[in-house]
Amino acid sequence: MAEAPPEGPGWKAHWGLSSRWVLGAVGVALVVRVLPMALWGVASCTRDECSYTVPARGIVDGDGLASPKGWLWAPGYPYLLAFFQEFFGSLFAVKGLQVLLALASVMLMYRIAAQVADRRTGVVAAWLYAVHPTLAYFTGTLWSEVVYSFLLLAGVAALLWAREGPWARGLAPGVLVGLCVLFRGVATYMVPIFALAALWPVRQQLLEAIRARWRHGAALVLGVLLTVGPYTLHASAKHGGLLISDATLGQMMFLGNNEFAPVTFDYGSGLTMNRARDPVFATGRPHCSPELPAALWSSCEVTAGMEWIRAHPDQFLARVPVRLAQLLNPHSFLTRHVRWGKWAGLPWLIEEVLCLYVVLTSLAVLLGGTVAVWARARGPYGLLAVGIVAYHLLAIAALAGLTRYRLPLEPLWMVYLAGLLVDPKGVVRSLRGWRLAGLLLSLPVLIVLIAWFLPAGYPGLW
Repeated sequence: MAEAPPEGPGWKAHWGLSSRWVLGAVGVALVVRVLPMALWGVASCTRDECSYTVPARGIVDGDGLASPKGWLWAPGYPYLLAFFQEFFGSLFAVKGLQVLLALASVMLMYRIAAQVADRRTGVVAAWLYAVHPTLAYFTGTLWSEVVYSFLLLAGVAALLWAREGPWARGLAPGVLVGLCVLFRGVATYMVPIFALAALWPVRQQLLEAIRARWRHGAALVLGVLLTVGPYTLHASAKHGGLLISDATLGQMMFLGNNEFAPVTFDYGSGLTMNRARDPVFATGRPHCSPELPAALWSSCEVTAGMEWIRAHPDQFLARVPVRLAQLLNPHSFLTRHVRWGKWAGLPWLIEEVLCLYVVLTSLAVLLGGTVAVWARARGPYGLLAVGIVAYHLLAIAALAGLTRYRLPLEPLWMVYLAGLLVDPKGVVRSLRGWRLAGLLLSLPVLIVLIAWFLPAGYPGLW
């Protein structure tokens, strides 16, 4: 995508706040996030969403972050909830912060898209984020997705900013990526992608770019270490072995590499009730002892999962499409929430329109975004977007999928979707050579994976 044209002076123009269209997107984002909370309450959570409240209240009680079931959450969100419980009297007050971070994310979408394309694309990207139904829904939940999505977008924006100035700027994206790690352990392995993007050439040769920006990359890594290192040292000493941020890999191995099929918790395609879950889990290998320290428990589960893979290599490979289809399921936890009747009094027709809107949004981002990525992805942002998404696809292919894991990645694709909506002819003209070949090879596979669980959101019709 082309470099953004010069903008007017001032921070308001920089963040799009001098544009009525961007301000409109912020206003709409506020309404669609606050209205459900106003109608159905703030102080509530649903089943697995509530699992964050237990460690948070343990922190408030002075017990620290515990692992009663063996696995251990990354510390960021439980400690954030504990902070709101301690100082505001309710951990549900975090939803107010999540609204503010969602509004800031709208502006981040504008800033990123305007920088890698142009201001018009930035406006469309801001609107795509503002009206994304599942992102709006998660703002009113006790899941970490909105906070994590904000940190990821802020890290991307900070990296693009850091490349344009002195090397010390590299600390800023490093700190933000470090916070991503503290909120979700899977982010640990994004650090090399960010470091490479800090060095990536635009008009230079790679070695020339490395010589010019190696200090930026070093500063980024230093920022990550300063942010994550103290907790890593503390957690490793407390939980029985090296633990960078969380100890959930073992649980993912248990869910995805076991005698039973890979488990998901999405509506219509997963185990959403204990009475359905427990009999399925009983058919597989038992969990390692929850009495083990978290690091050792996770290591025990990973070892058991690897032994299962060695014993069933064909079955492991055959499950790869299933796991990816779980991740790319066009429905979402919003679909689950609506189908369960959690928004009491919502007319049937509105429920159906909302569930259809979820599907259409998923299709637009996954299919339209992918077309535009093949056409336009290049430069540091292209490396970040494609590298982060590809890494997550590889991780899910080996473990177990869930639409919740896809949600923070969709804004990266929405930047390119915005470019497609602004300039569809330009995107089509860019599909030449290897880019066109890549699209033609990947798009049919993507369509099949998306369609795999499409009927799951409409169980009464099948």
